[in-house]
Amino acid sequence: MILEVCVDDAESAILAEKGGANRIELCSALELGGLTPSVGLLQEVKKRVNIPVFCMIRCRSGDFSYSSYEISTMLFDAKLLSDNGADGFVFGFLNEDQSIDINSCYAFMQSLSRELPCTFHRAFDFISKDTNPLKTLKDIGFSRILTTGGGPNVSSSLNELKILQAQSQEVAITVMPGGGVNEANINSLREMGFNEIHSSCSVYTSDGTYGTLFNSPLPNGKRKIVCRKKVEDLISKFNAK
Repeated sequence: MILEVCVDDAESAILAEKGGANRIELCSALELGGLTPSVGLLQEVKKRVNIPVFCMIRCRSGDFSYSSYEISTMLFDAKLLSDNGADGFVFGFLNEDQSIDINSCYAFMQSLSRELPCTFHRAFDFISKDTNPLKTLKDIGFSRILTTGGGPNVSSSLNELKILQAQSQEVAITVMPGGGVNEANINSLREMGFNEIHSSCSVYTSDGTYGTLFNSPLPNGKRKIVCRKKVEDLISKFNAK
């Protein structure tokens, strides 16, 4: 199994690698679903870990239909992150009708200063008006998609994930389940044949000092950090026969 752990700070990246994670998805503001990380954070993480670091490219929270100004912003962010050591990117652009924004996705790929693997993120779960989105994304150049299967979490969409996994074999693109992956459902994902898994493996910190002041969306203003033991336990559960 390849385990990708999403993080938004350097300490979490270190703990993820120590726990056995194979790849980092680097973001800012995970409480908003993950936004583009800063170049400074990428450089710090690259100094501290030896596993690949894929950077989220998402300039704001909310939907995945972007203006030309927002697309331009994200292309520039991606160039900076690529020039500073990003090993891959995670992004997804949709049109207003929830179809894949093929032109903007192509523009992103072509704007990179070097060829890097790209994951189409959970915007996939909102796609409509495409009878074969896996093939469309493969043709654009994506290596994998990140998805719950279309529901709020993977546990609610196991049947849909099973169908996607079968379809992905025909298209030769990787489907990576993510969103609520834990020890309770990891065996089901393994039995379906998934080789890549995405998880936060996180716990809340005890510090909620600034929650009220800054209106944090997290409980009592607490933040999340990767739990090394959760990473280890998830890998152990997946590998147990």
